[in-house]
Amino acid sequence: MNSDSSENQMKPYDYKVGCKDNDNVLVKKIYAKLPDFVVYRTDSAIRVDIDDDSKKIEEIKSNHTKLGVDLARIYSWLPESLSWSESINKQIARAMVTNILGNFDDGKEMLRHAEERIVKLKTIQGRLQYTLSAFVLVLIIFFVSILMPDENSTILSQVILCGALGGVLSIAVSLSKLNIDIDANWQMNCLIGGSRILVAITASLFSYFAIKSNVAFSFVNEVETSYGVFMIAMVAGFAEMLIPNIMNNIAKEKLN
Repeated sequence: MNSDSSENQMKPYDYKVGCKDNDNVLVKKIYAKLPDFVVYRTDSAIRVDIDDDSKKIEEIKSNHTKLGVDLARIYSWLPESLSWSESINKQIARAMVTNILGNFDDGKEMLRHAEERIVKLKTIQGRLQYTLSAFVLVLIIFFVSILMPDENSTILSQVILCGALGGVLSIAVSLSKLNIDIDANWQMNCLIGGSRILVAITASLFSYFAIKSNVAFSFVNEVETSYGVFMIAMVAGFAEMLIPNIMNNIAKEKLN
């Protein structure tokens, strides 16, 4: 490094919120400012800047690299805009400072706890995105069913709506057990949530045609009103494996 570039380098004590760091990136938050290094946050990363003139520079670099793998894993799960996870950011920064000061085990434990919090946060967010997309799709189906002109279309649309409602009820009942891929983005979670409703709709349509053709649920035909059909459609949408099991039984009977 030449003397001119060395003179232009900011020292840890020069860092302030709102200024730009040595990489010309805006500093949004400062977590720790010590004589030898500073830990701060930009919009997209938590950084450490070490004083090039520090007598402990090699020790600081060596300590910091010990958490490299853990930090890389955590960074991959953090949102692109770190302002949405400030409480977790603070814990990560404390872990980095603790580790740089020589307390590796304590720093690693802090990161482990931060990782658990990130997983819980992303799981909750994923479940909400999954459920919200399902509710939105059901609302769309509801308004479409209202606009259906003729009687036959109305019955089919009501069967579809009942199946979708059964799917939403299934999601709501099992929400706390819903498995979410924490690496998935919100578009993927919404797509999977919508697909669950499409499966419920398909099951409800199968149940309707099964009733009309006396293949299954034939007892419903004895009821004069359509409420029995709607009830079976909702049950079919709620129980994911009900219709596939019936289809398997029908296939086995035909083969035998």
